[in-house]
Amino acid sequence: MAIVADIPTITEGVNSSTQDFLSFYLPADSFQAMYPDNTLRKLFFDVAEEYQLQAEEMLIQYRHDVDKSLNYTAKSTLMAHYQEQTQANTVMGFAISLIIAFVGILNFVNSMVTAIVSRQKEFAMIQSIGMTKRQLRRMLIDEGLYYAGITLLASYALSALAVGIGVRMMVADDWTATFRFTLLPLIICTPVLIVFAVVIPYICFKNLEKQSIVERLRATD
Repeated sequence: MAIVADIPTITEGVNSSTQDFLSFYLPADSFQAMYPDNTLRKLFFDVAEEYQLQAEEMLIQYRHDVDKSLNYTAKSTLMAHYQEQTQANTVMGFAISLIIAFVGILNFVNSMVTAIVSRQKEFAMIQSIGMTKRQLRRMLIDEGLYYAGITLLASYALSALAVGIGVRMMVADDWTATFRFTLLPLIICTPVLIVFAVVIPYICFKNLEKQSIVERLRATD
């Protein structure tokens, strides 16, 4: 018969709590011939793909009419259960990713707003010596893009390491998982971060310009 798993060496005896159980697949006739006084406790049906539905219907009918205690697991049941687990894990993963992305973007926005608001006096001074509104607005947007660029470079580098090494190690021993390297979530967040890097400085600049240069110099003294 074929060996379906590595057979461990039993050194403690059959009554030991550390002993392992050996699992073999035998034809029903061979089992009954070898152990005539034992009954079949678990029976596997190897059914062709086109007859699986009929086999399930036969088992359902047998349990209904003959043996109500019969417990069976069909291939379709296992597939549906696996798909449900996969979908649940996917939804949970996306939810956690969205929360982390939302917190990260809020932190980025807060850092930019704080940096601009805390430099009101500096902006007022450089405007007083000749910098135009257009130049100041352009400078703030360029700074926002600079911050976004640094953030994205660090995120891509750290994410590549986390996915390529960390996630690969997590799924390496899982026979149901297939590793596929992707940075798609980060790619999706990239234009969002760039938009915030442009919009936030523009909004902050509009709020700054509601006060005159003299008012801002006096307010920050």
